[in-house]
Amino acid sequence: MSKFDIYVGDGKPRADVAHELSERPEVRSQGRYLASTELAEAVNISLAVGQPLLVTGEPGCGKTTLAWSVAHELNLGEPLVFFTRSSSRAQDLLYRYDAVMRFHDIQVHEPRARRAQEYVRWEALGEAIRSQTRRVVLIDEIDKAPRDFPNDLLNELDKMEFTVPELTQDKAPDGAAAQSAFKATARPIVIITSNTERQLPLPFLRRCVFHHIEFPEERLQAIATERLGELRVPPDLLASATDKFIAVRKVPGLVKKPATGEFLAWVQALALKSVTGRALAAVQLSALPCWQVLIKDFDDWTRLRES
Repeated sequence: MSKFDIYVGDGKPRADVAHELSERPEVRSQGRYLASTELAEAVNISLAVGQPLLVTGEPGCGKTTLAWSVAHELNLGEPLVFFTRSSSRAQDLLYRYDAVMRFHDIQVHEPRARRAQEYVRWEALGEAIRSQTRRVVLIDEIDKAPRDFPNDLLNELDKMEFTVPELTQDKAPDGAAAQSAFKATARPIVIITSNTERQLPLPFLRRCVFHHIEFPEERLQAIATERLGELRVPPDLLASATDKFIAVRKVPGLVKKPATGEFLAWVQALALKSVTGRALAAVQLSALPCWQVLIKDFDDWTRLRES
């Protein structure tokens, strides 16, 4: 049995599985982010004009990881991340106020209930605006939010300031009014991703720098070599995998074309399975090993089998 075939499916426990799993290199987060010249220029334009960078592209093309690349290269620490949901409000990107918990504490005469600030939790953009140092903020998949969400952020994204109404009645220890208005001293770098599931409002788009990440066909091998370096993928396997992957993307009618993320995962699976470049080059698309990494839809599976 190969080291790839850890799960057999015969119902018999194996004692050595934990060791074999621990021996496998964690490669998904390794390596540098290799941005195209156009993407790097878009980042620099965003920095120059002080506007958020709106990034679109296929799922798995590297939109989200761009924020980590920018933060890493500019030595700005970990990005502050906001994962957009269908129920998100603009305020949720700045802060959350737990009114229910405060009401409970008032009922039980909890001393901290006198201070609203005890019930405020700062979120990505709010934390970045309050920070004394420049931070990178990632607003991920903004197109998932209700339509009013982007428009309700126009002032905050323009001026990088906001007010917390719940704090206006708070008192500082010296009896003075507690701070309830915040303005950035170091303008945050904001990166916004969208899968273009719906059109974003024009007033919001006007305030953004835009870039669409194209599929990096010519740079696939360089990206894989960088990100999967610890696997030491043989050059012939990487070349064959690239050719087959591009051919899969060209299968007519695919609902979900595999993107860069799927390519990296596929090469990783092929390498661990000890597939050779010659063997991979010889197989038809309908018999590709580890095709489950590439195909995510039943109809696409049927199309691949018939190709």
